[in-house]
Amino acid sequence: MGKKAIGIDLGGTAIKGAVIDENGISGEVTRVPTEAQSGGQRVMENILSLIEKLTGAGGGAGAFVGVGIGTPGFVGADGVILGGAENLPGWKGTQVYAPISERFGGLRATAANDVTSVALAELKYGAGRGVQNIVCFALGTGVGGGIVTNGRLYKGTHGMAGEIGHIIVETGGEPCPCGQCGCVERYASATGIVNMAVGMAAQKDTPETEFLKVVKSEPGAVTSKLVYEYVAKEDPVAIAVHERACDMLGRAVGIMINTFSPDKVVLGGGVMMAGGVVLEAVKKYAARHCWPAIYERCEIVIAKMGEDAGVLGAGALALEEFD
Repeated sequence: MGKKAIGIDLGGTAIKGAVIDENGISGEVTRVPTEAQSGGQRVMENILSLIEKLTGAGGGAGAFVGVGIGTPGFVGADGVILGGAENLPGWKGTQVYAPISERFGGLRATAANDVTSVALAELKYGAGRGVQNIVCFALGTGVGGGIVTNGRLYKGTHGMAGEIGHIIVETGGEPCPCGQCGCVERYASATGIVNMAVGMAAQKDTPETEFLKVVKSEPGAVTSKLVYEYVAKEDPVAIAVHERACDMLGRAVGIMINTFSPDKVVLGGGVMMAGGVVLEAVKKYAARHCWPAIYERCEIVIAKMGEDAGVLGAGALALEEFD
C-alpha cells in the first residue's frame, strides 16, 4: 500500500483538506470555515478538527506519514508563523507543528507558504511532471511563486524563498507595498494590469476606442479579464497594456531562468486564463532578458493544476519530507 499524507490549504475564508498519495487526491476535498477574525488559536483549532475528520476517515493518524500545510505568510523551521499573513489576524506567532503532534500521537507536520507549495503540486502532478527543476509564477491579485530544485521544494533558510513577485524589473518604477519600487507584481498581476489600463486610459484623449470609453466611464469595474477581452478584439490600448505587462513578466522570468536554469517555468493564476496570448508574449520577452544558451534549454508552459493545487502541494510536501 502506498504512503499517504494529509494536505491542508489554509485560506482566508475556508480551510481545505484531503488525503494525498503519489497519484494525487484520494477521495474528496473537505472544507471547514477558517473563522479568521476569531484569531490564530481558533484557526488552529479548525485545522485540527479538519485533520481529525480526515484521519478518522482514512484509518487513523497512524496510517499517514504526516500533515502538510500551505499557509499565507512564512513559517519558521520550528513551525511558528513568522508573519506575512495579513488576512489572518493573530496568525503570526502561532505554533503549527506542536499542536498536531500533541493531538495525534506524534503525527509529524510541515508547512510552507501556500503559493510556494503550489510549485510542488505542479512538479508532482501537473505541468512539471517528469522533470526535476521548475520555477512557478502565480499571477493573481499579486504575483507569488515557488522554486523546486532537484525535485524538492526550496524554502530558503527562514521559509521565505519564492517571493519572486518582488523581483525588481524597472529601476525607479511603480511603488510597491513591500517598500521597493518596480516589482514585477506592480505590472504583471491582475491588480497591476488593471492599474496600467486605468492609467493609460487617463493619459489618452483621442482616438476614443471602445476600450478607452469603457475604462474611462467605469474605472472601478475594470478587470484583467476585461483587458484581455479587448486584446482579443485587437484594441490598441489593451494591447499596449498587455505588451507592457508581459515585457515586465518576461524580465522576471529571464532573471529566474538565468539564476536557476530550470527545466521549466510554469505560469499559473487567474491572469493565465487568457492563455496562449500571454504565454507567447512572455516567451518573446523572456528570450530578450536571459542568456540564449540557457533559454533554449528551458520550456515556458501554462500551469495545469486547478483550484485544488494548494491541497495537493501541501500533501506532496509532507510526502516529500517524511518519505
